[in-house]
Amino acid sequence: MTDEGLRYYLDLAERFQAERAAGAPAWLRELRRDGIEQLARQGFPTSRNEDWKYTNVSSVSCQSFCPVHTVHEASMEAAVELQRLPGPGARLVFVDGRFVRELSRLDGLPEGLQVRSLREALEQGAPLEELVGQRARAASSAFTALNVALLEEGAWVDVAPGTVCAEPVQLLFLARGVATLSLASPRVVVRAGANSELTLVESYVGVAPGVSFTNAVTEVVLGDGARVTHLKLQAESEVAFHIGSLHVEQGRDSRFASHVLSLGGALARNEVHALFKDRGGEATLNGLYVGHGTQHLDQWTNLDHAQPDCTSRELYKGVLDDNARGTFHGKVMVRPDAQHTDARQNNRNLLLSETASAEARPQLEILADDVKCAHGATVGRLDEQALFYLRSRGIPRGEAERLLTLAFATEVVSAIPLASLRTQVEELLTRKLPGAKEGRA
Repeated sequence: MTDEGLRYYLDLAERFQAERAAGAPAWLRELRRDGIEQLARQGFPTSRNEDWKYTNVSSVSCQSFCPVHTVHEASMEAAVELQRLPGPGARLVFVDGRFVRELSRLDGLPEGLQVRSLREALEQGAPLEELVGQRARAASSAFTALNVALLEEGAWVDVAPGTVCAEPVQLLFLARGVATLSLASPRVVVRAGANSELTLVESYVGVAPGVSFTNAVTEVVLGDGARVTHLKLQAESEVAFHIGSLHVEQGRDSRFASHVLSLGGALARNEVHALFKDRGGEATLNGLYVGHGTQHLDQWTNLDHAQPDCTSRELYKGVLDDNARGTFHGKVMVRPDAQHTDARQNNRNLLLSETASAEARPQLEILADDVKCAHGATVGRLDEQALFYLRSRGIPRGEAERLLTLAFATEVVSAIPLASLRTQVEELLTRKLPGAKEGRA
């Protein structure tokens, strides 16, 4: 990251702060100011930063991305229709980071569920001061700091205690990749009250093959006994950039499941940070990243077992072709008082070409003595015996490779609880996987 690039984003944030200072509450002004100061203090990461060792972000930070202020919603109706989830559930639509009410659906919400754009929630005085920026702190990374400094747009989802949401809530983020290098900085804030249930889908989709930058942060707080399923589909343009982080805090006996599907982006990084704040919680983290060409797909997870009697299960799979590169860095921390922790972590990577590459860095840090913990990672190629078996039955090599690759990915895809999203992911995979490439016999 050059000093010139850092100065550009600091100037951008300063102008943003000045333009919006008059109407913002004091706590929000202070939060944005903290973002600017942390960005100036840290600078953007380099390979010397251990958490970014395998991911070079200079291709993002050296470009002058900026927020989009005007959206013509009429031209986006067809794109929304293609990407929307079926059923009567709530839907917020954002185009290049800007909330578009005309394309959203907010009527007929069940009692006990509030869904609003973050901008409106802030204007209407929603109780956000104790939630925004408390889990995803500006000091955690330069990209989080930039998101804080530009904090304005996003979503506020509040589920009252005991409320069971039968339909999923969809947050649909469309990137047009127009001539201007658009920067979207959505902040999603979710509060699930005690014994409530919610399924939340974040869909990041490119509607044109253009360059854009999405820098997203999601904060989720689960009350005691709450159940939240979070699904994220990242299918932006393959020349776009995407940095996203999910920060979760779990109460007593809560259940959280994350499913991250990363298919798009020239460079994409998805982080998941989960903290067990009280005992008896369960967390399931599933992920699938599929890259070809020169895509770089980075996965980073951090499970903090801070309390006893908690269980975590983690499975991430990567499929990489051509010159694509995938990285997985997964850390499980077991604190001294977190007895009876049960944690399992697994990362598997499938390379479909001689030039594709994968790095896996599973980590366990155990400071308690009565625990059950394990981790593992593999990097390999398609089974030649299985290929031979399929080809001996008249299946062309390309089709045989496609079938075996789909079988490899199925373990993660089949765990997606929403049938409509599962079907969408399967269709995207079918189009993206090598399949019957010309020249393969």
